[in-house]
Amino acid sequence: MAEKDIYKLYKFVMQICGFEKSISKFVNDLDLELKDNNKILEVGCGTGVIGLQLIEKFPKSTLFATDILEKFLYQTIHNAEKRGISKDKISVAISDISTPDKVTLLDNSSNYLEKESFDIVCVGATIGYSKNKEETIKKLLDLIKPKRYLINLEMNEWIIGKLTSDEYQYSNIPLTEMKKIIEEMGHEVSFIPLSMKYFPTNLTRIGMVVRKNP
Repeated sequence: MAEKDIYKLYKFVMQICGFEKSISKFVNDLDLELKDNNKILEVGCGTGVIGLQLIEKFPKSTLFATDILEKFLYQTIHNAEKRGISKDKISVAISDISTPDKVTLLDNSSNYLEKESFDIVCVGATIGYSKNKEETIKKLLDLIKPKRYLINLEMNEWIIGKLTSDEYQYSNIPLTEMKKIIEEMGHEVSFIPLSMKYFPTNLTRIGMVVRKNP
């Protein structure tokens, strides 16, 4: 699928089909042991729905949003404005999920994100696009401060989730393998099946929350 078509399809599904609202509801319902004033990183931000909802949940926080497609970065900024979120709370950069710690700003300057510099790292069915999925998981966790969180709204392994993954050419490792990788690193991981309360997101996604141990 061409880049332009992916952008249009993703934007249509997220905004018109109700996914943004149900994802926002799920994120808002998460029980996270955090104070306000968090540094949030959303990798593969798309329209920015996870990160922006976290800003609304923790209003003193800031969001650094990255995506491989520049169009999505501008869409995230636009959606922040629609939500009434101040521009000084949002930063954006281009990044490939295979190397989530390497970012290129819109002025074409590149740098690496510091390890253990974020309170929350969030992704939404993005890891499956990595060239080395296990390495990506480790790099994402490296970016998180101890006792802080990785939030992943991953594709589920039910039939609709699998069909949707095929449509987007998305190929992730099994959830059990992902859990094993994270636990072998010494961190806590929980999978959260989505109820009908989060329709239509529940048809294709499962929640994953990782708490990073020191």
